[in-house]
Amino acid sequence: MKANNIIIKITTIAVFAVALNYFYTFTFWRKELKNEAPDLLKLQRIADSCDILYFGESSNISYNPLTDTIKTSISGLIAEKLDGKILGDITHEAYHAGIYLPLIKRISNKNKVKSIIVTLNLRTLGPPCVHSGLESALQKQALYYRNLPPLIIHLWAALNNYDNQTEYERDYNLWKQWANDKLEVKGIDFNYLTVKQWCEAEKFRLPDGTENMEKRTLADHYVKAYGFVLNERNVRINDLDNIVNHCKNKKIKLFFNLLAENTQYADSLAGHTLVELMRYNRDYLMKKYNNMYVTTIDNLEKVEGKDYTDQNWTTEHYNYKGRNAIAANVALIVNSKVH
Repeated sequence: MKANNIIIKITTIAVFAVALNYFYTFTFWRKELKNEAPDLLKLQRIADSCDILYFGESSNISYNPLTDTIKTSISGLIAEKLDGKILGDITHEAYHAGIYLPLIKRISNKNKVKSIIVTLNLRTLGPPCVHSGLESALQKQALYYRNLPPLIIHLWAALNNYDNQTEYERDYNLWKQWANDKLEVKGIDFNYLTVKQWCEAEKFRLPDGTENMEKRTLADHYVKAYGFVLNERNVRINDLDNIVNHCKNKKIKLFFNLLAENTQYADSLAGHTLVELMRYNRDYLMKKYNNMYVTTIDNLEKVEGKDYTDQNWTTEHYNYKGRNAIAANVALIVNSKVH
């Protein structure tokens, strides 16, 4: 009799929870998604009308406001060059592989989408982006993209049940990597063992004994942005692996669009060693993510330094010439593999 009472209570609670989730889904959930994760709504809206989806961040929609008469996004330029395929995009500033992943998992087998192009931004694999102050907000959005009952997601978000480290914790982990991670790659001769040592070194000494601080600051920023060695322990590599495995299981054709980085300015400011490291990381990605399940499209050096919108910072923002060069290369590869 006691066992029957327990079963009745559990069943009652389960039925109540299902009913409550159903009520929440059809009353408050859509409004919450509009505020917290509108890209999921866009995905649901366009997934049945597109053959290919492009997942991008600010690089996709940025342009030079002073010189560009054509402001078309990278995904828009790719769409213009595709052979008979309809391409849609999911674009959000600061997104990376870890945020794309739960969105990609929401593509249904019933949707029209059979191929995806995922932006692979080399800089987002490095410590400054991994430990960015924006990461907690991004992880909250990623929670909303997960395929869980809406009421569970709402409760977890309210309880901060996601990667919600403080800015101090993220800053501490960033500096720990800069101070401790060794710069060691076979065939590359590093003058400094760590990013910390590299940034502490004197640069651009002037005749009066001082340094050109404007150039030095930018050089150090390049070192901090690209001074890392990719390996299997990198959290973003884990995210990329999960994207590959999911697409393999779902039979979705996957392309990684490896974006251009300003190697010309990196060379002139920080030296050729940094460019060698950037190319090593590019080669690591190309070797790891080029097989029968995924194609990585190499655009690392497709854009000249003068065609970057940000001349005094490290971003993947390009003028029309740069965006079009990337789009043309992506479209060429996609057209050869998607029929």
